Amino acid sequence: MKSIKVFLKFLKIGIAVSIFGIVVEAKDLQKIQSFSANFEQNVYSSEDKGSVLKYTGTIKALAPSSVLWKYDNPIPKEIYIDNGAMIIFEPKLKQAIFAQLQENMDFLGLLKQAKKIKDDYYEAVILEQKYTLVSESGILKKIYFSDSLENKVEIIFSKIVVNSKIDEGIFEFNPSSDIDIVYH
Repeated sequence: MKSIKVFLKFLKIGIAVSIFGIVVEAKDLQKIQSFSANFEQNVYSSEDKGSVLKYTGTIKALAPSSVLWKYDNPIPKEIYIDNGAMIIFEPKLKQAIFAQLQENMDFLGLLKQAKKIKDDYYEAVILEQKYTLVSESGILKKIYFSDSLENKVEIIFSKIVVNSKIDEGIFEFNPSSDIDIVYH
């Protein structure tokens, strides 16, 4: 049961990443085709007030739909998203979870759902989950949402590089033979 809750939590993160892909893809003025950044993800507990789980890592995204989150702390983890498929790889557990995101997820259609609520603030609702996107000068800086356990999640991007060359091969997951594969 715990693995299902963890999977659902990462599925919502995957959806948030997809929203990120939408913002990157839709940036016509600067014609953004790639995005790289460090990130800090803070999860504020709904049950233990004042408790914050902090995750750090890097993200690389390539239009139209390839994203790789690499978590460094507190434990290494990689989340690959490409063409509607998501893989969560946990090196220390030697386990990878393969899943399909919502079928027929139309990124351009999702972008049309994102509504500007005030300067540099946008809101999108996807699969009944509300996300707040914050940009500065048209570049995504933060994502906020509440997870299924009512925890508040904040993802902050730093050291952002736009339109640099990214090797498409980094979005391919090539597990070694000693990795357990789980399909959801």
